This record gives sequence, C-alpha cells and structure tokens, in this order.
Amino acid sequence: MVRANLVLAKWEAVGHLPSFDEYQDATLDEFGIYLTLISLFMGMDHDICKKEAYEWLKSRDKLVRAITLISRVANDMFGYQDDMSRGYMTGSVNCYKKQYGVTEEEAFTKLSEMMVDASKMLNDEFLKPINVPNQVLKVVNDLSRTIYVFYNKYDGLTRPAKVKNHITYMFVDMI
Repeated sequence: MVRANLVLAKWEAVGHLPSFDEYQDATLDEFGIYLTLISLFMGMDHDICKKEAYEWLKSRDKLVRAITLISRVANDMFGYQDDMSRGYMTGSVNCYKKQYGVTEEEAFTKLSEMMVDASKMLNDEFLKPINVPNQVLKVVNDLSRTIYVFYNKYDGLTRPAKVKNHITYMFVDMI
C-alpha cells in the first residue's frame, strides 16, 4: 500500500499521467483489500482456522482482484468531479481516456462495464467449491457489500453524510 501511494505521489509531483494499464498495475494494491481481509480474519472467533482462511485467500487471486478493481474504479468514478476540482488528474477516468483516446463519457461507460465484469468474476469465485468455514466467506462477502454501499452512485468516503442513513440503520435503528 505504501509503495502504491508513493508511486501516485511521484506521478502527481512530476505531473505524469500514466496509461490506464500502468495506473492499474500501480494502484490496485493501494486499496489494501488483502490487508483488510487478513485483519478481519485475525479478529474472527478463535475456533476459525485463520491459517486455513489465509491460505484460501492467497489462492483466490481473482476474487481479491475483482473486489479491488471494483473498489478502485468506483472510487475514481464517483470521486472524479471532486478530484478534478482539486486538480488531481491521476485516476481511472483520465488514465483510460489517455490510453484509449476516448471521451469522458466513453471512459465512464467502459469503466462501468469493467465493474460489471469484475462483479461477475466475484460471483463466479464465490460459487467455486471451497474448504473454509462459512464465516470466512461471510467476511469477504460483507466487505464487497460494504464497498457497494460506499460507492453507490457517489463517493461515500469523501462524502460520508451520504452513507449516514445506512450507518444509522445498522447501528441505531436495528437495536
């Protein structure tokens, strides 16, 4: 994560706009999905085999890549206007426009299609036979659902008031 953020900072400092492929290679680790999932596994009940869960996670590169791609692209798409207003150019939309020579609208369309494809890949990975406890799958599935809540037509991390209703419902109204 630190290396990915360092690459982004270097690009920003010199005004470099990478190709979309270069951007993806450098930034997909920046979201820290592996780190988040491993941290969640460590916090699970003692009767869950954490080593087994970790080994399973390492073997599911497509699953983690799908969650990461959805997170990265959604963050960039829904935070695009805010980023542009701050002069921050390095994001999926601009990098895609640069690499493929397309308009902003075409880039948004293609990136949305990529997110749909990644969602299909995620579903395919969940349907494969597994040898880990259901609680492990629940943690991974809950993380992917959380991403959808935070990036449902807006950037919920930049504008947390947008997700306030969800949080209030989960922690106050349900009690």
